[in-house]
Amino acid sequence: MITIEDNDRTGLTIDRSQANALLPIAGKAIRSLCSEHDGLLIFPQSIDETDDRIGDEHIFDIEWTANPDKAILKTGNIIGFISHGGQFVRICSRFDKQQDDYFLHYMLQRVFSFNLFDLKYTSTDEDVFNFLMFLFPVFLRRALRQGLYREYRRFEHNDFEVKGAVDIARHIKDNVPFKGTIAYNTREHSCDNAISELIRHTIEYMMTTRLGSDILNREETIGDVKLIRTITGTYNRAERQMLIQKNLRPKIHPYYTEYYPLQKLCIQILRHEDIKYGTDTDEIHGILFDGAWLWEEYINTLVKDLGFKHPENKKSTGGIYLFEGNSGKRYPDFYLEQKFVLDAKYKRYENLVMISKIDGNDLNQVISYMHVLSVSKGGFVCPLSQKEHVLPTATLKGVGGKISLYGIAIPPLADSFEIFSEMMSVQEDIFINSIQLDL
Repeated sequence: MITIEDNDRTGLTIDRSQANALLPIAGKAIRSLCSEHDGLLIFPQSIDETDDRIGDEHIFDIEWTANPDKAILKTGNIIGFISHGGQFVRICSRFDKQQDDYFLHYMLQRVFSFNLFDLKYTSTDEDVFNFLMFLFPVFLRRALRQGLYREYRRFEHNDFEVKGAVDIARHIKDNVPFKGTIAYNTREHSCDNAISELIRHTIEYMMTTRLGSDILNREETIGDVKLIRTITGTYNRAERQMLIQKNLRPKIHPYYTEYYPLQKLCIQILRHEDIKYGTDTDEIHGILFDGAWLWEEYINTLVKDLGFKHPENKKSTGGIYLFEGNSGKRYPDFYLEQKFVLDAKYKRYENLVMISKIDGNDLNQVISYMHVLSVSKGGFVCPLSQKEHVLPTATLKGVGGKISLYGIAIPPLADSFEIFSEMMSVQEDIFINSIQLDL
């Protein structure tokens, strides 16, 4: 396995054999990889609706060296796990100094609201599989909130009450000599379809593992599992591979947006054995996250209780207009009416001694939002190292207003994920207090 940090533009030296296995991934736009490989799950789902437009980015690049047996692997802003051709790559957050991705897992736990305390961190393909299973109940709950997925399906019947089109060929085959029943077909808007059957197969597969069974038998998940089992009356274990194939290129109704990531997750879980034993080496598998998006969603879990609004470009909610007549719609990361604008930045801003040294585009954006919203306080929140920092503040000329840098210190060392979580909780309280003092 290769382990490397995100945004590593110096690069990591790898062997030629490792580089050859990763060439189908290297240098390709994320948008293309996602459309070509069903085993690749990336967040956010709407890759073209983030500020960073990650659809055009590369997960990593490979550069060949003068030594024909060596190459350089360079990463972008994507973190997570990906594999191809038996070669597994773990991309860690550059702000995480742990050996076990505690910071990544902590943010995911906060954003997706699930408990990772039971997960062991040895960073193998088996642990990634465990991680996928932890995600399953979250994705299932989000999908079910949109209602049970329904689509039209053809059913075959052979009984006394004809309710559809008579199937002459099947009737002659099954009912001659005449038995009193009629063979006919119906087309029904059914909950029992390829999508729900795929979910059912995933549930039954997870139940065969100790961890999967523990996850699905938790109080908050039992009801969802029972519901899926109830509606999938035609479940047949022998049809698993057929169901996977049916779901590789699905036509999911646009209303059921949360079923698409659930479907891809199910396929990854069900294909785990193929990945593990190398029988699916031509496919690209992985679960990846845009670091900037994940950091922003994590910060939202902290500031929403302070009343901050978190506009969502994807849902076209909470935006503001730059001009009279409701034109020039924009989506600040966070704002508090008449008080505050806050921008989440997954960048190394901690060593800046002056606000004016912040990237010009970032700075101009916050100043514009402050002016339009008529607020006197703006700021940026970034990850910090554990050491003490004196974070800068500056006063704007003209109509005035102050801009400050805020941060959350990421613990450099912890003996367990539970201890890391406790340390993060302390740093979060420090961050919240700093925001409250400026309100």
